[in-house]
Amino acid sequence: SSGINAEYGGQLSTEEQRELASWIVPDTGKCTGTERARYAQIRLEQLAESKDQELSLYTQLIENLVYLLWRHIHHYTVHALPDSDSQPHKKQLLSSQDSIKQLTRELSLHLTDPFLKKIVDFCSSKNTSTVTSSFTSALVRRLRKLIAV
Repeated sequence: SSGINAEYGGQLSTEEQRELASWIVPDTGKCTGTERARYAQIRLEQLAESKDQELSLYTQLIENLVYLLWRHIHHYTVHALPDSDSQPHKKQLLSSQDSIKQLTRELSLHLTDPFLKKIVDFCSSKNTSTVTSSFTSALVRRLRKLIAV
């Protein structure tokens, strides 16, 4: 991150350096060009770190949402429908069964392969933990199996 910021820091105009440095030192008019460039580099490093943390939080959020999605779809498509031998006794149960069957039919329209691939790719590229990346990949594989049923 520091090497990238140093590279871009040298390409910044004086005005851009002043703007970035002003986050570190309010009065950049008293700074030399070298100091201003260094302060701008520090600010770029802070921004990069902030974005890394933000992406890490997004990755965790996506992983948790994929887990919740899989858990709910698994429950409703595998456990909520009665066996073909059992007879439902309530009209409400029939309505729920129809909704679940409709959900099952429409899953492939909403959870497309490109969408699921983007989830796996995003979590794999933003995550340093192969365990968490593998977890997300496994959940997506399970979602695909439920969609294919």
